[in-house]
Amino acid sequence: MKKTSIIENIVSRLKKNLINERKSDELSLALSRFVIKQFKKNESFEFENVYFERGDDYASFDMTCTFIEDESFNHPFSINASSDQQSLDIEITYRPSDFPESMNDLVAEVKETIEHELEHIEQQNFEDMSVIYSYDDDEEDNFKYLTSNEEIPAYVRGLIKRAKTKRISLSDAMDEWFEENKMKFDDPDNEWPIVKKIWMGFANDMRLKEKTKKFK
Repeated sequence: MKKTSIIENIVSRLKKNLINERKSDELSLALSRFVIKQFKKNESFEFENVYFERGDDYASFDMTCTFIEDESFNHPFSINASSDQQSLDIEITYRPSDFPESMNDLVAEVKETIEHELEHIEQQNFEDMSVIYSYDDDEEDNFKYLTSNEEIPAYVRGLIKRAKTKRISLSDAMDEWFEENKMKFDDPDNEWPIVKKIWMGFANDMRLKEKTKKFK
């Protein structure tokens, strides 16, 4: 199948699932700020029953955040996160000698990560945000994963947050993300332009339909 056909099919499929601007923006900001506050003190934490509403419905989840100091780590920091219907888990491994110099990058990625994972929590809790899951975790296909129904909105919303935090364009934020994750692609030179075009198309559809705040 031609690249253009792949892109058109995926974007067409996702247009049916465009979601309203997140009602949990304040929660996203509050959680991000608390993570950074605790990071500065190197104090891991756990929350139970983080509650938020969407219209007449509500959801709650437990959250854990763990900080791991590693002076021999090969990067200033790395964030691993996962979520499901009732939980959000974040692990931040970092090299202390790179801070506070790397703090701005950490703040941007923490905000991006929380935005991304809240999207998944909402997809699984709120009917109007639900998606038809199109990716099997057992497939280990990075391209299919990044262009799946559930991941496109999560990555786009997270990267919009990164772009706003770092005051760069969304396109630059995506390229920055790609350079950080290039090794995960089987064929980066051919796959990344397709993924980026799909993500930008989804972002532009949201902006045109006023489903998200403006971005560069």
